[in-house]
Amino acid sequence: MNPAIVAAAVVGGYLIGSISFARIIFARLSPGSEPLLLETPTTDGETALVSHAVGATNVMVAFGPKWGMATMALDAAKAFFPTLAFGLAFPDQPYDLICATAVLVGHLFPVWYRFSGGGGNSSVLGMLLAISPLGAVITHAGGYLIGRFAPAIAYMAGVALTIPWFAWRNGIGSPEMVFGIVITFVYFLGQLPELVKGIRLMRQGHKLDVERTMRLMKEAASSGRQNPESDGDSPP
Repeated sequence: MNPAIVAAAVVGGYLIGSISFARIIFARLSPGSEPLLLETPTTDGETALVSHAVGATNVMVAFGPKWGMATMALDAAKAFFPTLAFGLAFPDQPYDLICATAVLVGHLFPVWYRFSGGGGNSSVLGMLLAISPLGAVITHAGGYLIGRFAPAIAYMAGVALTIPWFAWRNGIGSPEMVFGIVITFVYFLGQLPELVKGIRLMRQGHKLDVERTMRLMKEAASSGRQNPESDGDSPP
């Protein structure tokens, strides 16, 4: 592989991925206020797990489905178009996979926001649509089905399913399968802060009310209203 092209894929992908459309929309619609952070309360109501991520879900809860879907589309697009461009320009080299990985790293760990980014789900969907559209559908559908029984790991499962998908589609040990392993690991690192907080709360005897949180998010999104459980500093 050409080192200059690899560098362009890494640097360009990271910088594009680090653009936080969620924060841009928050700044546009609620100037001067901090983005709404999502909370998962415990079943006893004594405390909550506050997520560090700021992404499409935060926007949807704060401003309704129109802005949330717009954020999702923008996050998917920033992964789709660079990945597709490298794939079309260099069809015989895995530069598109390198670029896609860099976009995800940038989205999860943007240098502009002290390496605290979004959740990464829309970006993963965008890059998969560029690499394997059918795989994007199958892995996300699989994650959704798993989420019906284990909501807490639905998104993680959708990303992890890229490993067996690419192993079947491209072969065990293929660059695509390695790509699936890498993005699953990177995605896991992005969720690690919440995982550590959740484990700490469990050790203290608390249980997270994940289903209630998801229900509140759906209600806020469908009604276009802000999550009623958010704090007073959140956008109106």
